[in-house]
Amino acid sequence: MSIWNQLYRLPRTCLIFVIELYRTWISPTRMPTCRFEPTCSGYAVEALQRHGFVWGSVLATWRLLKCGPWHKPGYDPVPELGPVEWLRSKTSNSGATAPTSDRGK
Repeated sequence: MSIWNQLYRLPRTCLIFVIELYRTWISPTRMPTCRFEPTCSGYAVEALQRHGFVWGSVLATWRLLKCGPWHKPGYDPVPELGPVEWLRSKTSNSGATAPTSDRGK
């Protein structure tokens, strides 16, 4: 592995290390409170490993923002899609239709 590849992966590796410290030392001292499967920390690690530092961090933050009574609990896997495909899938399922133009008529 080249030095540039290692430097590129460094932020992701550091963040995963911090999450694993939390999972090892802090999480066991608290009662289980996560409303989702996988847990939020497990989701964050998987998102970072699958999608890299930037998009994985966005997904992990989005997941933490769902951690309240306003969102339904349950199974919430890390999406397979990258950022562009994920955003397209969210907007295409909204039921909105594209405006049509009457200019040429």
